[in-house]
Amino acid sequence: MRAMLVSGGWGQNIGNAFFNLAGKHTLEAAGFDVSFVQDSPAYWTFRNEAKGAYPHAWNPVEHLSADLLVLQGPLFTRNFAKIWGDVLRNLRQLDVQWAALSSAFRKYTEEEVEVLRSVVAIHPPLFISTRDRETTNRIREVFPEVRGGVDSAFFLSWAYAPPALRSKSDDFITFCFDHYGEPRLVKNPKGNITIDGATYVAEHSSYVDRFGAKSKGHAYLAHALDMRRLPSRLGNLAIVRPEHRTNPHIPQKIYKRSGGVASDEPWTYLAVYANTTATYSDRVHACVATLAYGRPAMLHNPGTKRSSLFEAIGVQDIFVRPVLIPRSILEDAYEDLITYLGRFT
Repeated sequence: MRAMLVSGGWGQNIGNAFFNLAGKHTLEAAGFDVSFVQDSPAYWTFRNEAKGAYPHAWNPVEHLSADLLVLQGPLFTRNFAKIWGDVLRNLRQLDVQWAALSSAFRKYTEEEVEVLRSVVAIHPPLFISTRDRETTNRIREVFPEVRGGVDSAFFLSWAYAPPALRSKSDDFITFCFDHYGEPRLVKNPKGNITIDGATYVAEHSSYVDRFGAKSKGHAYLAHALDMRRLPSRLGNLAIVRPEHRTNPHIPQKIYKRSGGVASDEPWTYLAVYANTTATYSDRVHACVATLAYGRPAMLHNPGTKRSSLFEAIGVQDIFVRPVLIPRSILEDAYEDLITYLGRFT
């Protein structure tokens, strides 16, 4: 079966690329013939999603030859029907089906459930596989055949093998913070964070955290006003500071401190997360990618419901300490997904 896998939004959030790449791999491993295709222009940074796609935009999804359109990520929003309703109707007239992989609601509201209900009633999907239990439970009201799954990005190590570091002297730790301020890790024998044999506690800037969590705009301003002198090293480890949003590109934020790294492609980030000693971040997919490559990660983002995807893979303690996922658990989840997807090829 020929499938078009929607991808994009890498500049707004490079984490999208992580589940795009791994999602393509899992579909191909199950027997699909997969091609990437552009995501809807409705998702661009300065576009109001409620207006849907731009009226004069040419949509390749409706013109390229395929049997199936596969959507990914937290796409089930209040605007889902406005963005995808006409596309799904036009594809149905061409005998092209649709499906959702590694899918989720964005805010988990009743409105989002009802919007999805209205779409499924008119355009039944071939399959829906989710990335967290709350999404699965809510979708079951609408589409009883829904499969509870995990985020595709947990399978990155099957999709891409980054190069290794040159030597032990190049070891580093990763801090990736966007909405919240980067914490200062302070040695403490009673700490809950163990890195490279030392124990630490995290000291957060309450002002930066409270202000930056309000919105993307507030986050940029909070980082600009954060005048703390943060270290370039943690013990023997250099600190690398990836920035997951490069559109808009704000070098004053990205390179404000040592170790800044940003790119409009995912390979650089994957090399970081595959080689890091540990990742401490408020970015969900910074942690997912790190765990996918067998490295420890800890998440500081108490306000995001997207973090529920960690419960689906059994690492809900990621909020209180760095965690690892045993390879056997990833392998079982991978094989289960490939077997499931193989039913539809």
